[in-house]
Amino acid sequence: MIFCLAVLLAAAPASARQKEWDWRQTTTPHFNILHQSPWLPPGLAVGMERIHSRLRMDLGAFSPWMSKERISLYVYRDLATYVQGEFSPPPWSNGMAAYDKKAVAIPMMKETSQMLRVISHETTHLLFVSYFRERKRDPPRWLNEGLAMVEEAESRERPEISPWHQSMIAMKPAAWLPMARFFEISPTEDLHDEKARVAGWYVQAYGVIHFLIRRHTNLQFKSFCAQLRDGKTVPEALWLTFRYRSVGDFENKWRLWLAEQSRRR
Repeated sequence: MIFCLAVLLAAAPASARQKEWDWRQTTTPHFNILHQSPWLPPGLAVGMERIHSRLRMDLGAFSPWMSKERISLYVYRDLATYVQGEFSPPPWSNGMAAYDKKAVAIPMMKETSQMLRVISHETTHLLFVSYFRERKRDPPRWLNEGLAMVEEAESRERPEISPWHQSMIAMKPAAWLPMARFFEISPTEDLHDEKARVAGWYVQAYGVIHFLIRRHTNLQFKSFCAQLRDGKTVPEALWLTFRYRSVGDFENKWRLWLAEQSRRR
């Protein structure tokens, strides 16, 4: 109750940042929210603080600054103003991370729950990519997207409620890409935007990251990412961190785990 009152008191007009619409500002303990609509959707500010708490548990080791600095969130009035805004996102996107500003931008959406999923996804990108860029690198695409999907849609206690998890369980074993091939793919370029194949790649990215995070310790996952950030190949990082002898060894263990998840269902 005290937190909700603080959020309401913090809401105040801010200087214009867009030609057609005035921006207003709401401040929470960990976010600076700039919104074009007069009020935020009910539950958004509280939901964002819950997201921050979960991400700090999972990603605090990658971005220790997140406990001290507020992340900026730009909530545009609608999709058109979002696409035409200062960040120039792709017209098909529903959210983006601006790494140089430590900011996330999204358009207003009908459901608060959908906005929170997108905010969680894009904030994960913001924190994780910033970690890699400290070494002037970007994370592998499968690692970056898989982690964002895990954080977007998963409860640690009930992963089965995630649509990504349900899709993972429903996939037939023959549909998975060979892991060596999977690690090399950029879905939009290598899969030529074929929807079914791209969707399968994203489900596999979710499944691989779920396995790496939930079947190993946070410390091991952090070490694995640090090896990649320092220039190690995926096979080298898998061996040095988890003692998987090869990509094939990792794939075998992952497929056994998938079969176990399917039996549980």
